[in-house]
Amino acid sequence: MNNHEILQQAQDQIRAEGQVLIDIADQIDDSFIDAVQLVANCNGNVLVTGAGTSGTMARRLAHLLATCGVHAFYQHPGEALHGPSAAIREGDVVIAFSKAGKSRELNAFCTVARERGAKVMAWTWYPDSPLGQLSDVVLQIRPDEKGEGDGVLPFGSSLANGAVGDALTLAVMRARGFSLKTLVQTHPSGATAELVQ
Repeated sequence: MNNHEILQQAQDQIRAEGQVLIDIADQIDDSFIDAVQLVANCNGNVLVTGAGTSGTMARRLAHLLATCGVHAFYQHPGEALHGPSAAIREGDVVIAFSKAGKSRELNAFCTVARERGAKVMAWTWYPDSPLGQLSDVVLQIRPDEKGEGDGVLPFGSSLANGAVGDALTLAVMRARGFSLKTLVQTHPSGATAELVQ
């Protein structure tokens, strides 16, 4: 590729990913309200799980929720099946990220979580997938494949999951009455606390 083609390809990809976010805003529906209520009313822990790129986005959501006062933690689905799932109890919520909803270890973890009394929320392209079928709330987050790298790599879908996670975090934070002034104490490192008025 020549320099012009490199720039053109980059611009096209960025525009496609930007369109993904616009489209996802129109895609969310009442299931998003159910998701907010489930997390906002959770009296236990919120365990966010996923593997691969989905795991990276799950870690991000767990971090943001915890920053806003939710007892949220990332749990790797494979590790959970080696004992840590014993910590799950009634009143907990498991948020599971899976593009296809077919990950064996993820679905096994979510099955154990349900058996132990937790609610399960799926974030997936396919609501009728095995993960979707065993979940109490399903958020379908399926962007146009043009936003994926070469139609396959999870570029736009990662951004979509991040944007929906941001919207969820903000709604839960407000529903629970979390004050950003708390960040002055709990976020002393970095510039975030400096932005609090």
